[in-house]
Amino acid sequence: MGYLNNYGVTEARRERIIRRTLWTLLSILVAGGSLFLWFKNYREEQRVKQFLATMERGDYQAAYTAWGCKIEAPCRDYDHRTFLEDWGPKSQFGPVRSYRLGLSRASGSGVMIPVVINDRPPIKLWVESKDLVVGFAPSWF
Repeated sequence: MGYLNNYGVTEARRERIIRRTLWTLLSILVAGGSLFLWFKNYREEQRVKQFLATMERGDYQAAYTAWGCKIEAPCRDYDHRTFLEDWGPKSQFGPVRSYRLGLSRASGSGVMIPVVINDRPPIKLWVESKDLVVGFAPSWF
């Protein structure tokens, strides 16, 4: 066995280690970015699902509370009667039987979530991130 028979073996091993390390880091970056995008608005989406589930059960008082209002202390511009006109059994949606959430989008202090209720055209709901109050999305969305 000669002196130069193993020449370059350590460089090939070093290149292989660097290549594996780069692929591993790239895989971790892609997986982490995907998880971040998937769960970024998770709390807000769960709040909308909770709101719609209470609507599906017909618990309009709890749904009105999710809207940030209470029966005893109604919101100034959105009393319980108006809420029932928008969301009650005689509203444009009727009783909520089914719903699907669309792709949510964060902007400013909250998240806009398009929702298809009873296979009707989608409406856009807004959830404030700090207190998870549900409402209609601003008109500029």
